[in-house]
Amino acid sequence: MALRNLVYITNQMKKLLGIISIIFSITLILACTPSDNSPRAFLGNADAPNLIEEFSDFECPACAIISPQLEDMVRKNPDIARLEFHYFPLNYHKYAFKAAEAAECTNDQGKFWKYAKVLFKNQKNLTQDALVTYAQNLKLDTTIFEECLNSGAKQGRIKNDMNEAHSRQLKYTPSIYVNGQLVKWSESEEFEKYLKSL
Repeated sequence: MALRNLVYITNQMKKLLGIISIIFSITLILACTPSDNSPRAFLGNADAPNLIEEFSDFECPACAIISPQLEDMVRKNPDIARLEFHYFPLNYHKYAFKAAEAAECTNDQGKFWKYAKVLFKNQKNLTQDALVTYAQNLKLDTTIFEECLNSGAKQGRIKNDMNEAHSRQLKYTPSIYVNGQLVKWSESEEFEKYLKSL
């Protein structure tokens, strides 16, 4: 009888250890799974009356012209608009997705807008080595930056933005929304007048 009880207890302990092992494995997997809950990069006052959503691609020549103008305009008028940057790397741009990941990694260190400006100025060289060099030049913690870039932790944010762009049936970059409406970019001064008229 005692032997039977001992065998029963041993079997129950094995089951319990198996369950604990499974729970530990799941916890470990979840801890190592890339996730991103960081806030989106934005400019302007959080409670500004107009929301601008910019869907952009770091290899897009038009974006390199328009994005800095849009950024400067919002910096000069933080009370009229909040600018949010959304990633829309086009599939025929070889380095655009990785550049977007790099930009999002710099957002963790508070240097998104400076880094984005560098990417737009250096569209012809967006290799991974170049992305790291740009981070070094901006005095980022490159160990943290490279860990972020190599981990794929920011891919979810990029893919979510791309899915959103596709759900809005966007075909080109930059695509600019003001308060949920797709608008055509005009000169910076004209765009500023338009925002102030809303």
